[in-house]
Amino acid sequence: MTSIILNAQEFAVNDGETVLDTLLRNRVAIPYGCRAGACQACLMMSDGEIPDDCQLGLSQERIQEGYFLSCQCEPEQTMQLQFPALSQEKHLATVVEKTQLNPRTLRLRLSCRLRWRAGQYITLWINDRTARCYSIASVASLHNFIELHIRIYPTGAVSPYLLNAIEIGEQLAIQGPYGECVYDPKQAQQALLLIAAGTGLAPLLGLAQDALSQGHGSAVHLLFSVKRHKDFYGISELQILQQQYANFHVTLACDEAVATLTPPPELPATASYSAVLHRDFAQLRGTKVYICGGDDFVQRAQKQCFMQGASRRDIICEAFINFSPSEA
Repeated sequence: MTSIILNAQEFAVNDGETVLDTLLRNRVAIPYGCRAGACQACLMMSDGEIPDDCQLGLSQERIQEGYFLSCQCEPEQTMQLQFPALSQEKHLATVVEKTQLNPRTLRLRLSCRLRWRAGQYITLWINDRTARCYSIASVASLHNFIELHIRIYPTGAVSPYLLNAIEIGEQLAIQGPYGECVYDPKQAQQALLLIAAGTGLAPLLGLAQDALSQGHGSAVHLLFSVKRHKDFYGISELQILQQQYANFHVTLACDEAVATLTPPPELPATASYSAVLHRDFAQLRGTKVYICGGDDFVQRAQKQCFMQGASRRDIICEAFINFSPSEA
């Protein structure tokens, strides 16, 4: 049986356990968030041999310094561990607005001296141990705030705190930004298809605004999908963008039976996103596709877009972590 050593204490690692699993089982205080390698909240260091697959997404500098993601690391031999000093990488952000957009979605706007690109994501900390990742919906050249769209889970660890406890003017620690789900001006003449599910709208709304403000020369289609009609949000903002830019087009999709819907007549919800893709985007060859939402949604949409002609290199995916309601 392998083991890990931290602060002169040795902990046995059970079969199939990660370093994070082992430390949590032994009640060692360690920060963590997504448990999927995205938020980088659970970073640790080791001066020994580190499995390659637990350093994915880290900079070359961090890899050379022995950083690894404890939630992804299943030790193959005894490892000597230490906590990195990451406090200097965190930035304080001031809450300047919070608005509940629908029963399940909170919009949080933060003021912070940070360079970001619309579509990237940050890691937001509510204390020294608990963090979550949220995508950025605002454009740095257009807005003086970082906008986040947060799915609300009433029994979650983070979203209820942000909804009910945090006040305007208070500060939160953030890390990042991370991610490559961003607009590339080099694709200005390439049609864009942005497929969002739920709060996956956040990065793609930001990306769309970024592209349009830079004078994107081809069509920008946004397909916004939800499970239930009451989950739609941001419709008025999308309508304004359609009015401002002739090459911006929005289609709403909903899994609920169409007969039960009463959407705004300017943006009628039609059918499921899959049906809309078949009907309106049957041939995607040459189209740049961005897909954001839950992991299952992203996988299905990615496969369908590929089957309808989009090349693999033209499909950019940002899959959100599927937290259980008690974790979010």
